[in-house]
Amino acid sequence: MMMASSEGDSADRVYMDYNATTPLHPAVRRAMSGAIERLWKNPSSSYAGPVRDAIRTARMQVAKCMGGDEEEIIFCSSGTEANNWILESVVNDAYASMQRTSLQSDGPPSLPHVLISDVEHDAVTKKLDDLSRKGLCVVRKISASWDGMIDGGDVIEHCRDGTCLVSVMLANNETGVMQPIADLGKALTVLNLSRIEKGKRPILFHTDASQAFGKVSVDVKALHVDFLTVTGHKFYGPRCGAVFCRKDLLGLMKPIFFGGGQERNYRPGTENTVDIVGLGKAAELVHLHLEEWRINLVRIGQYLAERMQKTFGDTFVFNFSVKTDSVLPNTFSVHFIDPRCKGYLVLQHAARTEASTGAACHSGKNCASSILINSGLTKTAAEKSIRLSVGKDTTKEEIDILVADLAKSVRHLTENPDQHTTGTLAGQGDGL
Repeated sequence: MMMASSEGDSADRVYMDYNATTPLHPAVRRAMSGAIERLWKNPSSSYAGPVRDAIRTARMQVAKCMGGDEEEIIFCSSGTEANNWILESVVNDAYASMQRTSLQSDGPPSLPHVLISDVEHDAVTKKLDDLSRKGLCVVRKISASWDGMIDGGDVIEHCRDGTCLVSVMLANNETGVMQPIADLGKALTVLNLSRIEKGKRPILFHTDASQAFGKVSVDVKALHVDFLTVTGHKFYGPRCGAVFCRKDLLGLMKPIFFGGGQERNYRPGTENTVDIVGLGKAAELVHLHLEEWRINLVRIGQYLAERMQKTFGDTFVFNFSVKTDSVLPNTFSVHFIDPRCKGYLVLQHAARTEASTGAACHSGKNCASSILINSGLTKTAAEKSIRLSVGKDTTKEEIDILVADLAKSVRHLTENPDQHTTGTLAGQGDGL
């Protein structure tokens, strides 16, 4: 993900990249500061009851925010770790089960089958690539449609006897498009009833909710998911994550590294109490203030759309918010029609704006995001795209600065085309 340079006085700049990360909420900062001062003892020590109590409180806060139970929450370092851990645990369990079945039947061993969308985060796709290379599973990608959404019917249609897992993100970090997770979860529940009657393994369902959590309501029961991923820095918390695992499936969650018995023997390593406390506080704030935050995101998002339309008219395009209502209220993927307005160049010359392009190739060359192309954009439109993502406290004044800055950049590019024919700026994807 290529970001506009943040050098210079940040007070003169506006931050429009809340999908990349968010600042710590003041209440979260206070909670973490208190933990640094008072909860520094090792949670495993017999005399560290207050530390263990604080970790349990955080676990309850996260569970309550997503409609789960305390025991169904396991803390980890990040959303990336959470995704990797869930995928590896489910695939390894299914692989071992299929190997036992093949030995008992004298038939050839089959491999677990995993279904994902073609717009997933690298933390899902690259982990499954690794498991597939090791001969542990077969992966099938379901293509998104022209509006960035997958068809749940396509997922069900591609399920087969060996399918062990469906993993589809709740909302995409680049496009903001929300997938029909609740409908897909209901369909899988019905399908599983039939599979169980026939003695087949039920298909488990995982969603990466990292980008949606804190922007829209996330309830594990309403979504009908077995596993769910969240990461604190997307909702004004610290950079740590949590796994939701349905309680009857906790036995599948095997440690991916080894050591002590922390996190109820699921995840060895002395607990990061400070970040866990911060994550719990951030989740509590989401639970208490989500509707208030959502209303402001909608309000400021509407103002952004109005100002962009008034300033640029038919010289720019909203990539997804005009195609579907199922888009995060804070996320606007846009591109300018003029071929000289490549996304990275627009941001390069937007002196006061901190925002991102659709994505940047890991080769270090500016090129079109595969996620945007898989979501229905042409290669040309994807190359010209930028992502604007606002936060709960974004103001109209900041939007005015953003739009004026983009207008200045576009004017510079269209009036000085010969100065901007090349460029190679490497970047990174949105981290989980």
